[in-house]
Amino acid sequence: MNKPQASATAQMHAISADFVSRKINRKQALSAFIDVIVQRNRCSRVSLWRFDGHADKLGLLCFAAKSAGGELVTEQSRLEQAEFRDYFGALVSEGVYVSNDALHDPHLQAMRDSYLLRHGVLSTLDAAFMLNGRIHGVICCEQTDAVRTWRADEVVELRAHVAKLAMLMAAANDPALWNSPSLPMAPMLPPARSSQDRRR
Repeated sequence: MNKPQASATAQMHAISADFVSRKINRKQALSAFIDVIVQRNRCSRVSLWRFDGHADKLGLLCFAAKSAGGELVTEQSRLEQAEFRDYFGALVSEGVYVSNDALHDPHLQAMRDSYLLRHGVLSTLDAAFMLNGRIHGVICCEQTDAVRTWRADEVVELRAHVAKLAMLMAAANDPALWNSPSLPMAPMLPPARSSQDRRR
């Protein structure tokens, strides 16, 4: 492990230890975790997403976001299943999703107006938050000041950080994680057609 990544891992361990020992609360821990990812990936903004709702009407809920040098934002914004279905199908094939030009990415068109334009996201590098073979959410590194070409080493590093964060949150027994819906590592299927639809 290289020194910068070792340093980031040490920071995550320290944040987790402070959270478990109640030296900091959940909001402070999330803010500190995001700071580590922003610094390591040199991105404009990081957003954290979890699943919300139930199987019939599952959504993706942004429950925390922070820009470089900014304050943690916990006002929740939600993407409906139709807005993230294509994106999610591409994400689960690799566990990561790389978009250098988000506004023209065909998998992101359904969320273009509702999320990308609203938050000025031009490029995004996302990693699935996984435990025991199930996806509990997504962590997104977003670039808002320019279109960015993500390098292979940045993709590998984000995956490593998200895997470490997942293990630390599991060890902390965070109820917000365990009480949220999760999905298997499989592409999201389109809604089942009724017998009446099939006859048409």
